[in-house]
Amino acid sequence: MCAGVVLVVVVSVTVASWRRGQALVDAWRECRDIAAGGDLAVVDDPVPAAFAVLGLPGRVVVSSGMLRLLDMREGRALLAHERAHLRRRHHVFSLVFHLTAAVDPLLRPLERAGAFAVERWADEEAGAEVADRRLVARAIARAALAASRARQAALAATGGPVPQRVQALMAPPVSRHNGATAVFAVLMSACCASLALTAHDTERLFEAAMHAHAAGAHLPAR
Repeated sequence: MCAGVVLVVVVSVTVASWRRGQALVDAWRECRDIAAGGDLAVVDDPVPAAFAVLGLPGRVVVSSGMLRLLDMREGRALLAHERAHLRRRHHVFSLVFHLTAAVDPLLRPLERAGAFAVERWADEEAGAEVADRRLVARAIARAALAASRARQAALAATGGPVPQRVQALMAPPVSRHNGATAVFAVLMSACCASLALTAHDTERLFEAAMHAHAAGAHLPAR
């Protein structure tokens, strides 16, 4: 039974990895011949679209339709969002979440939560770069309303639950609580230490039981 479970997990991870890898390669091949200035490639397409494609180097692809839709400041905010995906290697996080869900389907909510967290991460990076979180919210909202095509292998500013992202950007920024982070780290360390001690004690009890059993087996019968 254990071997069967392991086989199913290995097959699921292999298939998920192959599909996601193939999608990434297809996206890279599709965009590699586009003339680019640095990490930015503009395609002549009336359909509004903007997304980040992983590669060496990675590229931010934006359509002429998207550039016409947004004003200069909104376009800068949108590109800052996509560049944050490349700079922070968000594709790797997305892949890890996807493979985790492939291993255990019960963790699919974790994949969705991870995708939302990655987009929010890029939102805040863009807000810090342009020094205007409301501008980022407006750019994302306008881009999401206009975009009509999605790309599986690309991270786009229009991904995830856009209304929640816009609402978070319109709200005051959440202050960092270093004390809470330290407490969380201490608690996690204590939990790990407790698990290690429990495993060690269990092993000692098991060995003691085995020795007692062996000693009892060698006692003469009455």
